[in-house]
Amino acid sequence: MADGTCALTNKSPLWPILSILGAAALFGTTGTVLANGPVGIDPVTAGVVRLLIGGAGLAVLSYRHFRRVLSQFKLAVLGAAGVGAYQLCFFYSTRHAGVAVATVITIGSSPLFARMIGAVRRRPAPNRLWYLAALVLLTGLTFLSSSQDSASGVEFVGVLSALIAGLSYAVYTECASVLIDHKLDSTAVMGVLFLGAGILTSPFLLFRPVSWITTQRGVVIIVYLGIVTLSLAYIAFGKGLKNLVPTTVVMLTLLEPVVATALAYFVLHEKVSGPAWFGMLLVLVGLPIIAISVQRPTTVKA
Repeated sequence: MADGTCALTNKSPLWPILSILGAAALFGTTGTVLANGPVGIDPVTAGVVRLLIGGAGLAVLSYRHFRRVLSQFKLAVLGAAGVGAYQLCFFYSTRHAGVAVATVITIGSSPLFARMIGAVRRRPAPNRLWYLAALVLLTGLTFLSSSQDSASGVEFVGVLSALIAGLSYAVYTECASVLIDHKLDSTAVMGVLFLGAGILTSPFLLFRPVSWITTQRGVVIIVYLGIVTLSLAYIAFGKGLKNLVPTTVVMLTLLEPVVATALAYFVLHEKVSGPAWFGMLLVLVGLPIIAISVQRPTTVKA
């Protein structure tokens, strides 16, 4: 497994980087798809059902390896709990802090939490280029999100929920990384974590509107979210985790809000301000710096 910001193998990390970016691009389509949903669509319901369908899809593809992943039961449960907590806390935060603030805090804090977890686990520190990229990316994310309208005032509980979401994202990424480090199949790891998260969060369906799922458009949307934005996306995500550390992976997924904003502009015809375009540019500048930092290791340890 990689440490710092580089892979331990002599192979180029280009493909793992592209795998993570591809996954992030698929993640970024979620908002646009939900916006085109039927009347009464509920994002929390969509999120839970997405976990169940996507997790089941991953399970079908890797069922032969499930038992080995479940042999690391405590780590698998922690990872599944991280997935579920991330999803629920982020949705809760958007309601109490606004989409813009929730996005900045959640996505912006997750690399910092990932670095803190890496320090606790005594992973070597990233090189200077990684920190430069982090500065550029997080600045870009701030510009990208600051111009978005927030429907409600920012409440402390919303900020706290966003921080918990960011921590949860970092935790489940680290858990997945450790499981893959144990020579476990990456698709099976993702299947266990996401199907487990779906099972853990399924009780919330008892208190949420679900009738929209039975409509024709609802079926199409939920299948797309489960198969494309979860099953396919996390197959690619898992492949990337094989050769990249969580701190770098989390930074690369900052492509997601860029894709989401671009789709909102071109597909949903939403207005995008000058600062938001500038933020997108900064993120697109920061991502290659991350890639260069991965391919120029300053510290390689066995």
